[in-house]
Amino acid sequence: MKFKAKLNLKFYIVSILLLGIVALGWYGVYFLNANEILLEDNTPMDSQTKMLFTIAIGAVVLSWTFSFFTLIRQVLFGYAFVIDENGIHNTATAINVLAFIFVVPIRTIPFSAIERFSEDNGVLTLEIDKAKIDLIPILRMFARKRYHLFSGFTVEKQDIIKVELEKYIK
Repeated sequence: MKFKAKLNLKFYIVSILLLGIVALGWYGVYFLNANEILLEDNTPMDSQTKMLFTIAIGAVVLSWTFSFFTLIRQVLFGYAFVIDENGIHNTATAINVLAFIFVVPIRTIPFSAIERFSEDNGVLTLEIDKAKIDLIPILRMFARKRYHLFSGFTVEKQDIIKVELEKYIK
């Protein structure tokens, strides 16, 4: 039997905010390259500095864009994750490095990959073996060893999720 953890309102709000950030970021890259930027002394910014800013801002906005598409993927599924006898399916994990945000889609976390299960500050947390999870290989470096099940669930919902996990984790 499958257990589906539905997305909560907080998730949709974050998705809309991230869409706004991504749109502003790409507009910033466009604005930087389409306009003459004046420095404090009213001289134009040189092309090397402009290119350096474009690359830096573009890399950050690219990470935000990829993360936004991952959140859209979750919205299309309509749930944060599914638990069945084979593991936790169709979920995602996030990592922040400076201004970079990486929301990494995970196909499956098999129960054999879960080393420990705990509850920290009201958020269910799994310690996982990254080598055993099913995701796009190039994204493995962005996956975290500590996987937080989507936060924002009510206490009652978290208890139901814990019961479902305890059925399969021994």
